[in-house]
Amino acid sequence: MGYALADSPFRPERVRVPITGDFVQSQDTNVNANGIAETPDGRALIVVQSNTGLLFRVTYGGVATKIDLGAESVPAGDGLWLRGRTLYVVQNRLNLLAKIELNRDGGAGTLVSRTGSPAFDVPTTIAEYGKRFYLPNARFSTPSTPDTTYNAVAVPIP
Repeated sequence: MGYALADSPFRPERVRVPITGDFVQSQDTNVNANGIAETPDGRALIVVQSNTGLLFRVTYGGVATKIDLGAESVPAGDGLWLRGRTLYVVQNRLNLLAKIELNRDGGAGTLVSRTGSPAFDVPTTIAEYGKRFYLPNARFSTPSTPDTTYNAVAVPIP
């Protein structure tokens, strides 16, 4: 079972909250719940399930509801970045950045585009600075040695 951490101004310590509802923890892989972002209305969190490509809206009480993307999904979803009502999902092993327009509460969305770059080598997360996104390459398929180099790729915000 997945867990979320909940904070409260009345109880600032972190508390484990089981993720229930539509989210089903897969036992055949160790990559389940991954990236996390706030919903556009700020009332819940968005979590991607990497192995299924599903997005979930998770209340602060831990109840997960599948986000309706129609027939689309974001397999290998990893880092999430919310910009207004636009959610960007890093699809790590696919070397893609998915752009999804969400409704106000984050319960449904439409895949707008997928962007790749020849410089991507398994990007895992995302940050915004200026007019660009920066995605660090994890290089999972490259053997790690003391001489292995790592970098972050800058791409214009799609």
